[in-house]
Amino acid sequence: MQKIKSENSHIDRMSKIAPLSNEEKKLLAKLHNRKQYKKKSVIDKQGTISKAVYYLNRGILSMEYQLGSKVFVRDFIFQDSPALVYPSFYLKEPSRYSIKAVTDCDVWELTKENFEIGKKKIPSLEIIAFKITNLFHQNIEKRFESMITKSAEDRYIELVENHPRIIQSISLKMIASYLGITDVALSRIRSRLSKKVAKSF
Repeated sequence: MQKIKSENSHIDRMSKIAPLSNEEKKLLAKLHNRKQYKKKSVIDKQGTISKAVYYLNRGILSMEYQLGSKVFVRDFIFQDSPALVYPSFYLKEPSRYSIKAVTDCDVWELTKENFEIGKKKIPSLEIIAFKITNLFHQNIEKRFESMITKSAEDRYIELVENHPRIIQSISLKMIASYLGITDVALSRIRSRLSKKVAKSF
């Protein structure tokens, strides 16, 4: 079972992005609310205006587009990572995707209201937010590049190598959606890789 992080672990990580004094750390910690979400809970709903930034303390989140009855996985968020519906949070536009709990999750939440309070009292907070937003853009660029330059098999291998517990926690249907392939194609990839492993022994 995963161990829940200490009260200030997310604040310590933020302070590595831009320096924070001890007093600023305490204030920023008070501005965050700790919440638990059950598996399949919708944390931020598509079509609504996002009202918070999230920091995942434990569990796995997904970012999903829904078109009619079809769901497309935009991205996964893993432990010790921020989750943000951009640009909805900053521009107050309806969100184009949802944030959902793939597993039971323990999350730190910074509401828009508290974010604005924090910006007035903690000068570095705006820099931290800017750098986190840039990180999101970099991840999108990497994902886009991966989609057009790597095979689905290579992308699957990379995902499993970076997050080995993913197979235990996320359905193959969701993984296939994330990779942009069908369930059948993913099954073929997994079968092919299993045979390669068997031959190596």
